[in-house]
Amino acid sequence: MVFNHSVKVPAQYKRSAKILQKAVEERKPIRNLVFEEKRKVRSVSAIIKAYSDNRDKIEQLIESSEILTENPRLDKYLCKVLIAELNFGSKKINCEAKPITTVKSYATKFAEILGESGSHGQESKAKKRKPRYVRINTNQTSVNDFEELLASEGFIKVEKVFENYTDFLGSVNELKESEYLHDMHVSGLLVFSSAASKYFARHQWVQDKNLFLQDKGTCLVSEILEPKPGSTVLDMCAAPGMKSIHCANIMQNQGTIYSIERDFNRYKLLCDMTTKAKSSIISPMHADILEIGDKDVPGVEYILVDPSCSGSGMQNRLSVTGSDEKDTERLRKLGGLQIKILSHAMTNFPNVKRIAYSTCSLYEEENEEVITKCLSKNENFKLISCKKALRNKWNNTGNKNFEGIGKNCIYSRPDSDFCDGIFIAIFERKDTSKND
Repeated sequence: MVFNHSVKVPAQYKRSAKILQKAVEERKPIRNLVFEEKRKVRSVSAIIKAYSDNRDKIEQLIESSEILTENPRLDKYLCKVLIAELNFGSKKINCEAKPITTVKSYATKFAEILGESGSHGQESKAKKRKPRYVRINTNQTSVNDFEELLASEGFIKVEKVFENYTDFLGSVNELKESEYLHDMHVSGLLVFSSAASKYFARHQWVQDKNLFLQDKGTCLVSEILEPKPGSTVLDMCAAPGMKSIHCANIMQNQGTIYSIERDFNRYKLLCDMTTKAKSSIISPMHADILEIGDKDVPGVEYILVDPSCSGSGMQNRLSVTGSDEKDTERLRKLGGLQIKILSHAMTNFPNVKRIAYSTCSLYEEENEEVITKCLSKNENFKLISCKKALRNKWNNTGNKNFEGIGKNCIYSRPDSDFCDGIFIAIFERKDTSKND
């Protein structure tokens, strides 16, 4: 960093600042950068999350306090990270390095600024912060075992049958710090208040992959695809491996899952994740999916297509650019790649019955438009209703201006579904009789 003093800034803050800088300046998904961190420091993800969850407030603190104007040698990314930690994270740093003491010296001013902005409307909005989702890895543990652990540590299960989705969302929003409930859509997914995030941040069961801190939006993809025990699945863009592992759980660890990853560092991460999760049916492969066909992964019946995307649906949690402007040229390039990968799934695997296409984007250019173009080129497939797969207990579907497409797709939206922004479409082969 900028300062050269005998007392050094702790490594987790320097690494967090570098990740933040790379995400902003190179427009790379911050979640991927955290996953790819070579020298693992557990607190890095917690620090980044503290920034991401409170980005607007942190930017307000920097602007109103004039901390960077008054301290031009203070690195702006390190400043943001330290403000996040001291105001919204652990709220203490036992170190006297110059950048840290500088940020600490603004504590009173920060408190005043936060106090002035704490209007009733903001408190109401804060109450709707995204809950903490925890998915049980049933390859290693059971729901009952986890619930016994929770009971021993003071958590209370909310016992309630929900007649509709609106009632469920209301109960999620009212969860107390010591309460949890079972998700109404995803088996093995438990929902806690956002306050429980600190409890799970360093939980041993999370480290041992008995549990996954997996957002509900991403869980919906595998849940709706619903691969059967004993079947063969292809995860085309697999790292870090959460969806592959979820499919293995749904399949009761019976069958075969080919998990493909092109980037070598992410491939190593995929191997590590699936090994620790004891998902023995997953076979990680370091390859370009566009060069993989039926001869390489024979008998594929279900396919997950989760290609690179803009990540616009992650804005409430992990977007760091501070801009909601569309990058039209980038979307055009991403859309072209997404069409290639989805079309490849439709044309090169003769035994495939179902394909799930998902992005963490809210842009039609990566969603409905991609679906439209791929269906026009591949008449052997049809869309099936994701909403019906969720027993019609869902609210947000796709754009109905895309006739025959929008109504069959779903979005999870941060503001109304309390999870990341995810788009999901499910394709089914029109004539599956020869594959049954």
